[in-house]
Amino acid sequence: MTFKIFIIVCALILNSDGKHSLKQVVILSRHNLRTPLSKDLTDLTPKPWPHWREKRGYLTAKGAHLEGLMGRYFSAWLCKEEILHKDCPTEDMFYAYANAKQRTRASAESFVKNAFPNCDVKVHYEKESDPVFNPVIHNITTKFMDVALKQMNKRLDQLSLNNSLLFMENILDYKDSEQCRVENKCDLCADKNSINVAVGEKPNISGPIKVAKSAIDSFVMSYYEGFPIKDVAWDFIDNNKKWELIMEISKGYHDVIFNTTLVARDIAAPLIKYMTDIFTNAEETPRVTLIMGHDANVLTMLNSMEFKTFTLHKQFEKSPVGGKIVFQKWYDNKSKKNLLKIDYVYQSMEQLRNGLNLSLDKPPQFTQLELTSCPVDVNGFCLWDDFLLFLKSIVGNN
Repeated sequence: MTFKIFIIVCALILNSDGKHSLKQVVILSRHNLRTPLSKDLTDLTPKPWPHWREKRGYLTAKGAHLEGLMGRYFSAWLCKEEILHKDCPTEDMFYAYANAKQRTRASAESFVKNAFPNCDVKVHYEKESDPVFNPVIHNITTKFMDVALKQMNKRLDQLSLNNSLLFMENILDYKDSEQCRVENKCDLCADKNSINVAVGEKPNISGPIKVAKSAIDSFVMSYYEGFPIKDVAWDFIDNNKKWELIMEISKGYHDVIFNTTLVARDIAAPLIKYMTDIFTNAEETPRVTLIMGHDANVLTMLNSMEFKTFTLHKQFEKSPVGGKIVFQKWYDNKSKKNLLKIDYVYQSMEQLRNGLNLSLDKPPQFTQLELTSCPVDVNGFCLWDDFLLFLKSIVGNN
């Protein structure tokens, strides 16, 4: 899309709802498609893994393309709702802030480059250990650690993953792996899992659940990248039920380390504070803010803010690559009140794999979200003032 076309689109699309006016948007996003994170995949199976062009943990060229599609979609939507209207947005109109890791920074850069072509929109970032994004434990008290470990171990004990782990053993030929031969770790169902929690560190699980999760991460990214199906889990995952079966492991792993409210609020406190400052200082903050982080940021934020349970249709990940929690401040022209609406905007498995173009006529997937503390009406709105009161209560308690 050229710069001139962008302006024409802005001029021709009218606001779809005369009853409400969009005043502010905060987009919390996970980076897009990257290469697998684990450096030990070759130890988990005698089978060959697919070859990636980019470094481990880097945004791929396909990921940049996919995030660009989201950028173009969002620019059209924001323009349609008349919250952005200038040729190139100034930083009081649009502000992009990313974690400094390559995959997050490059995702944000691809988003803004495609959202605002021929515009010099800067992506701001700090050091990689930026506390806003760094998903580490902050609380140094013994009481916190004791309670956190107790809650996390309870979640771990409640997991029922044997069918999923047995399937993973079969996919990997795990009993013929280097890990089995050298370390005598050969049974994903029977080997011990342990939770590791330390101040200044990201919580994690060591053991078979982590082993399986690392392999699943490669399967998911390979599928999104568009590798031939024979190179995605060696063609073992040939239907949706099998995807659901293995993804239970990843969801279980994240549920243990990120989904107890005590730990989630501790980890997410700097991010929640940053977002709260944006929401509560509307006159001094940009109309639209893009915050580009990681799945840990999205997951701990969702738990910290006590979102009601939701389902992402046409997706097996709880926090898909490129997925965005979109906080929207709307003004009701009739009641003269500010309202909150929150959507999870993401690409389906097939939109990601096939790199399908997005537009207002062919949008990404939308799932409406609801906060426990701010019940929505039939149109998905709750009172903005109730939202602010809730935010102040959790920020004050952290």
